[in-house]
Amino acid sequence: MVNEVSGPLTKTSKCDKIELVHTSSFDMEMYYYLVGLRSSSKSLDSATLNAEELELLQYFHSTAYSTLATFSLDLTDLRDLLIRLALSDHTIPSRAVLHAILALSSLVRDSFQLQAAQHKTAAVGALRASATNGINSTAEAAQHVATNMLLCSFEGTDSHGHWPFYLIGARDISKTTGLDTQMYKSDIRELILWTFYHDVLARFSLLHWRRESVLSFLAKQLGAEGGWQRDLCGYVTKLKLNVGPLPSILRHLGDVLDAFCGSTQSPDSIIAFRKEIHVAEHGVKNVPESHMTPVSSTNEVSSRMAVLTEVYRTAVLVYISRICMNRFGESRDLGPLLDKGFAQIEQMQRCERLFPIFILGCEADTDERRIMVLNLLRRTENKRVRALDCIRRGLESVWIQDDLHADEDMTLDYMDKLSVVVSSSHTLPTFV
Repeated sequence: MVNEVSGPLTKTSKCDKIELVHTSSFDMEMYYYLVGLRSSSKSLDSATLNAEELELLQYFHSTAYSTLATFSLDLTDLRDLLIRLALSDHTIPSRAVLHAILALSSLVRDSFQLQAAQHKTAAVGALRASATNGINSTAEAAQHVATNMLLCSFEGTDSHGHWPFYLIGARDISKTTGLDTQMYKSDIRELILWTFYHDVLARFSLLHWRRESVLSFLAKQLGAEGGWQRDLCGYVTKLKLNVGPLPSILRHLGDVLDAFCGSTQSPDSIIAFRKEIHVAEHGVKNVPESHMTPVSSTNEVSSRMAVLTEVYRTAVLVYISRICMNRFGESRDLGPLLDKGFAQIEQMQRCERLFPIFILGCEADTDERRIMVLNLLRRTENKRVRALDCIRRGLESVWIQDDLHADEDMTLDYMDKLSVVVSSSHTLPTFV
């Protein structure tokens, strides 16, 4: 802000540089929350944030939110929405969102310990109590979905494996309350796309998970609703909403996973399966390309998003090609596609999402390419964005198996190799 000054500036009032104290959306939310506390006539014992909670909320706002995974790389809108849902009122659903935020923040900052466990337990308890009372509004439905997805993100760490329960909860609430039909609202769209992203990749994890457990039930639950991503993408197209090309690429990946789960060994089933795979492959290739902005552009997020979208496209095409070679005996030259994929990896400053890095990393058959992938994982961890021990162990296992089999005439079965490596994890891994 600039203004005319009457008269000369005195020596004592003159300054070389003007410093402004910027007010963020987080500061505004905190202000309205504090005003609400002061003016509220209700008992505030359960709603007041103590020093520990304020510190964790601030850490979520500054750092922990970046561990969330959805279609967008700019997570500030999702972060602000979650904080808004947590601080909007003093109801039980709001407290559920708040405790889920604090649990994730504590986990990211200090790993799994008592504080994180306490907030997680409080979030689950509030969610259960709220569900008992029924979901009576769109706002409450959004708070339930947000809490479930935060708990899904919490449980999706290396030491937990119950995240599909919360994902199914978020998706079912979105469907039964009609929240997914309100995607024309920007806030609702953030939540639904977040759920959609995890929903598709959960089916990849469960397809390759071969341990007998309650997760077979989860696989059935997720697979039974496989058409959800088609309905959502169709609805988005009908409303002419601009959500970018990545959701369409993931929708086709979901079609491949659904086709694989529904296939049998009968000749007719194999023919239908092959046709579905080829249709999905054609769909991935024909999704419009992202607008590639120069690296020097001020719009850095757009550049990163364009790179991520194209590396995702390449990874999905590699995965489909491997299925076609493995299941149908098709002869394909993956060289050009893999050259493109590793050139894209080389452009990435950090590992924004796990699935494409895992799929392309499994194809690293030279020391140079393996070092390229490991360096990318290391840069990501240095930025404190993601904990990547699980994916690193998975890639190293794949590389070891390939090296042990290098002198054999026949290659290892691709799907079996991925399934054995994924199942070797002590909990169900997530590739979001």
